[in-house]
Amino acid sequence: MSQLFDFARFGRLFRKHTAEHLRSYLMSTVVLLGGIGLVLGYVAYLNTQAMVPSVQGVVFILGLLSSGTFFTSTVLAEFGNQRQATAALMLPASHWEKYLVAWLYALPIFLLVYIGCFYLMDSLVLQFDDWAGPRPELVSLFSSQDKIYASLVAYALLSAAFLWGSIFFRKQQFVRTAFVLLLGGVVLAVVNFQAQKWLIGQGLISAIPYSTVKFQDGTTGVASTISLTEAQLRWLVVVPVGMLLLSWAGAYTRLTEKQL
Repeated sequence: MSQLFDFARFGRLFRKHTAEHLRSYLMSTVVLLGGIGLVLGYVAYLNTQAMVPSVQGVVFILGLLSSGTFFTSTVLAEFGNQRQATAALMLPASHWEKYLVAWLYALPIFLLVYIGCFYLMDSLVLQFDDWAGPRPELVSLFSSQDKIYASLVAYALLSAAFLWGSIFFRKQQFVRTAFVLLLGGVVLAVVNFQAQKWLIGQGLISAIPYSTVKFQDGTTGVASTISLTEAQLRWLVVVPVGMLLLSWAGAYTRLTEKQL
């Protein structure tokens, strides 16, 4: 039997985790259904016209990022608390198996549950909304127009960060992780702007990290924009992928450091 991963041992650990948390997960799913239905119903009530797919997409994205990050911040929280970590660390399973159970619930399982809950409530709200005119279309997850599938990538990035935060912080994991991310974003934006200002000069108008730079010519007063080429933009995928892998690795490394 491998000390790192064994299918039978992992299966027993997964079933044990599911049995212990099934009631709370079901209650959370009911709350998620009610929250999505309440928001969609309120939006439908405010609109004099039927909800277009773009509005449904906004609700989908906001709900996914908010509920998903909050849930992820709890999946490894028991290892961050010294008292709760004792029972979890004594389980006869490897750190990798314990980490994989949390990862499965935080990413693929939550995505499946959330997508199912959203489309169930969205279809019900559209069915019972007493709008005038043709029946609106249900927003498509992989629509080339609304592109809400991009939110799945954004959720994967945020989920990885909150997975790390769930074990790095001992309490208030969601609030503290969100604060660290917000502070990091502000620092990145300020440092990037000051660096671009030092390179370009006083004519700098805006400088978005990993994006375009807009500046004004001091002589002619004409505003110009510098952006990356398509080939260079394709290389930018390395940045989110690197952050994703580092966050996952950081969470796992932090878990392996936990001892009785």
